[in-house]
Amino acid sequence: MFSTILSAKPAASAFTARSALMAPEAARKCLSPTALQAVKGQQALSVRKLGATDLQWLPALCDLLIDGVHRGASLGFLAPLSRYAALTYWHSVFARLGPQHSLWIACDSDGADGSDERLPSGPLQGAVQLSLAPHSNAHHRGEVQRLMVHSQARGRGIAGRLMARLECTAQVQGRSLLVLEAQAGSQAEAVFVHLGWQRAGEIPDHEACADGRLHGSALYYKRLAAEAAIA
Repeated sequence: MFSTILSAKPAASAFTARSALMAPEAARKCLSPTALQAVKGQQALSVRKLGATDLQWLPALCDLLIDGVHRGASLGFLAPLSRYAALTYWHSVFARLGPQHSLWIACDSDGADGSDERLPSGPLQGAVQLSLAPHSNAHHRGEVQRLMVHSQARGRGIAGRLMARLECTAQVQGRSLLVLEAQAGSQAEAVFVHLGWQRAGEIPDHEACADGRLHGSALYYKRLAAEAAIA
């Protein structure tokens, strides 16, 4: 499964890139009222889906992951996390990018039209991944992985913006059920409930957080079938 963080302390130096952004019209039409509010409330933010060749974002992604782990997030790593380990992880993610695995980043951008079709002009503020179940009996399902938001960007609705884009993509690809895992009792739980996710249960002492202490993991799911009909 995976773990989620909604904050990470600021990186020493921000890394940005400028490239064309795509926001399929079908995906925008399938937004729920909650998702639409998240999008409209972030007019200075662009959300971009990365491809396997977008390696220029590796430095910023490493900063985001290292800061998250060093702030105590349960992201599959123990602190201190070396830059080499972070880079190795992100290279493994980029190697998987394709039809079954997607990665989005959120960056400050120019323009104020509420569209994702803008150039990123500021630092990377967050990221999230979607893994589609490959098994023939699970083609209706996907898993949200490693939602991260920069600490200085908290309170701007960036987590909701990233999740809205991810959910729309899952709908367009025919997925009707999403699942995720979050640290029990963390701020992430409140965010997911606000975004319409349902808590299925909790596994005690499921994994260790960054400082090595065991904590429980809360399991969440969200059905997308009703919203997919809008597209």
